[in-house]
Amino acid sequence: RLGVVSPCSRARKRIIKMFGAKPAANVRVYAPGPYTMNPLDVKDFSFKLFKYFMVWELLRQVLLRVAHWLIPAPKDDKEKDVKRFFPKQITGAVHAALVAVYATIILRWMVALAPEDQYYVRAGGRGLTTSQRDFLEHTWWLFLGYLVQDTTHMVIQYPKLGKMDMMVHHVVFCMAAVLAGSTQTMTLPFAWLLIGEASTPILTVRWCIQSAALTMKSEKVITVAKALGYKGAAVSSVQNAGKALEFLNGVCLIITFFLVRIVVYAIGYPHMIWAWRSGIMSPVPTFVSSSVAGLIGVGALLNVHWFSIMIGKAVKGPPKLEKPASATF
Repeated sequence: RLGVVSPCSRARKRIIKMFGAKPAANVRVYAPGPYTMNPLDVKDFSFKLFKYFMVWELLRQVLLRVAHWLIPAPKDDKEKDVKRFFPKQITGAVHAALVAVYATIILRWMVALAPEDQYYVRAGGRGLTTSQRDFLEHTWWLFLGYLVQDTTHMVIQYPKLGKMDMMVHHVVFCMAAVLAGSTQTMTLPFAWLLIGEASTPILTVRWCIQSAALTMKSEKVITVAKALGYKGAAVSSVQNAGKALEFLNGVCLIITFFLVRIVVYAIGYPHMIWAWRSGIMSPVPTFVSSSVAGLIGVGALLNVHWFSIMIGKAVKGPPKLEKPASATF
């Protein structure tokens, strides 16, 4: 009868609990909230996308004004490019730092959950709390809004603001974000995926060094190099200081990139495959799980491509510094 639990059912539950087996089926539910990503609700989706698009666009426009105030009047096309790239580079660094911190918080929550709760929302109040899920979806929107905003500028000014590999990167992860966010699934992969953004601010620092030393020829580069302990030939000219700082930046980039985009992917991707093969992800729509896994795989290949370029430059060793003009031989 309804409401009566049979002895057989109780015994089955004890066995499942004792041996760690999973129930025959886990029910996936949809949990609406203030940050729900539902493309079928065109009005709501468009409004939220526009709102998060404008978060990054407003920051970019503010930085454009800062560039006019901070960077001297350009003398040639290369210096004009510095002003043009400044808002993009700094906006990207702010976005990357923010979502990487958020993703680290989310990952801490996710690893404490049962495997099923790491990939979708289960019925019965399991998994993330309502406030944690809102935080996760807010992070999804920040990520998607930035990608759409940055891609829009790259398309308008192509190829000045980014080449095809960066366009592919943005489009791939836009698609993955919408697929996962709209179904509230694949949450663990997105947590470790966004941690990879931690390497982006270091790339921004490299761009600043190159722009200040090679294009703007700013004496401030020497000041920074001296503050970091460089002496002798390394601070004898702006170009030498720039080379020394860029090599140091490259070492930091390789270490960070290896940890957050090679090691983290090497741990997270096999776990995702294991969850798929073991049936844990069976409630996740097949199209979503296979598409997100494939798209993240493309991103992993891009990471390997970029990392190989970094290693190729690193094996050449420190750059040769120009000897001071006053030196005697």
